[in-house]
Amino acid sequence: MFAVSKSKRVLVCEFHQESDTFNPLISTIENCFEKVRCAYGKDAYDKAKLVPCALHGMIDAVEEFGGELILSQSLWGGSGGRVADDALNFLKEKVSADIAKYSPLDAVFVSLHGACCTESEDDASGALLSYIRELVGPDVVMAASCDLHANTTPLMLASADIICGYQTYPHVDFYETGYRAASLGMRKLAGEKVCLAATTIPMMTPPAGYTTQQEPFKSVMDYGKSLIADGTLQDFTVFNVQPWLDIDPIGCTIIAVASDETVACRYADDLAQRFFAIKDGLWPELMSVDEIIDIAEDPNSPKPVILVDSADSPNGGAVGDSAEVALRLQARNATIRSGMFVKDPEAVKKAFEVGVGNKGYFEVGNKFTPDMPAPLKGEAVVRSLHDGSFLQEGPAGKFQPCNVGLAAVLSFGFADIMVCEVPGASGDPQILRHFGIEPKVYDLIVVKANTSFRVPYSAFASAMYNADTPGAGTSNLKRLVWRKLPKNYYPFDLAEDYVPAPATIRRG
Repeated sequence: MFAVSKSKRVLVCEFHQESDTFNPLISTIENCFEKVRCAYGKDAYDKAKLVPCALHGMIDAVEEFGGELILSQSLWGGSGGRVADDALNFLKEKVSADIAKYSPLDAVFVSLHGACCTESEDDASGALLSYIRELVGPDVVMAASCDLHANTTPLMLASADIICGYQTYPHVDFYETGYRAASLGMRKLAGEKVCLAATTIPMMTPPAGYTTQQEPFKSVMDYGKSLIADGTLQDFTVFNVQPWLDIDPIGCTIIAVASDETVACRYADDLAQRFFAIKDGLWPELMSVDEIIDIAEDPNSPKPVILVDSADSPNGGAVGDSAEVALRLQARNATIRSGMFVKDPEAVKKAFEVGVGNKGYFEVGNKFTPDMPAPLKGEAVVRSLHDGSFLQEGPAGKFQPCNVGLAAVLSFGFADIMVCEVPGASGDPQILRHFGIEPKVYDLIVVKANTSFRVPYSAFASAMYNADTPGAGTSNLKRLVWRKLPKNYYPFDLAEDYVPAPATIRRG
């Protein structure tokens, strides 16, 4: 291990939120970051150490390499709409105060998601990194960790020396990614040459259509990992940008890190060409809601049938308020047992007023996402009431706490709907199981997630179908109205003869 002098000061901070610009709800410190982690200094240290997160990995790397750790502000929130401007301003104030207090610094490491927008800033991650770079100057080493779905912009690449992203989807390498980024930063601080090459492809694909565990994406990732294993590269990332960002610039950035600039550029190009070649294989097969209900109604089909409503996935930044499937079940007078959740604070409040075991008239769902149909309306029985706190079963986020606010289970005939205030961990079975909707005993379960659900649900469900549903996170990207998206962009109007631009060294 490379060692650094104990006098080397490393400031670490965190700004982690995934935005969906088609989600109209604003993510604030109170409704977003305080739900997960809004902490400073020793408090942030203690909380990060409890979970295998990127911030934890950064902390461990700094300490193991012998640096002096200065832990500033952590803001970690779930996916959602744009972040309130005052949240980013709050973080900047905390970080700038610590930079002034502890200067001179030798390095700054930042845990990011990388696909965050604020009310007034489309590239919030780039704005933060650029702000820090201006404060610390050109010679301080800067490293950042990001989600695989980050929008790694030119401003981010011009500000940070090192950027590392998750190499798994479903994501299970949060800790490892923070550790990778900070370790490379510490190695650079110790005198090792670390060169980052990057190229960006104008493309996006829906996360419901791929995973790093299956082809064709698996081969690209396995190839990158082989280059690490044989010592050719120090690190690599294929950032397959999340698509629900109507902004410019946006794209999929491929990064290769090596001790030699020529090697870094060569393999960033190689990975980019391999990734671009599989683009048409990164799309899910979509079925109509009625086609999937037909399968669930077939007595010979294996149960439960999983209807994947990725368009309304809170994990991906959508609202979670869609009642589309429940409306179709109601219109068909379906008698199959079905279970799902819907964000609806009004319905939750009324359920608490009606009380367990009693009936009431409810209007559920479709109250926040634009251009949705009318809510589900009818008489329902209040089955149970809850405080909304539970532990995830994983594997992603295993044992991590989640709180969906006050919650209630309503039965509309054969359909059981968990209504809640702030849905989270939507791919984890506990978002239903904890509230008494045991997926194993239902004919149809609606899962509002992209890929995170596949590992836990595969343990007991073999019939999983992606639905072509409306929502802020739809996999049918042509359903959305785009206003800022650049021209000459896949899958819309990219020229047939397009080839990825040659990679260039960013901050060497």
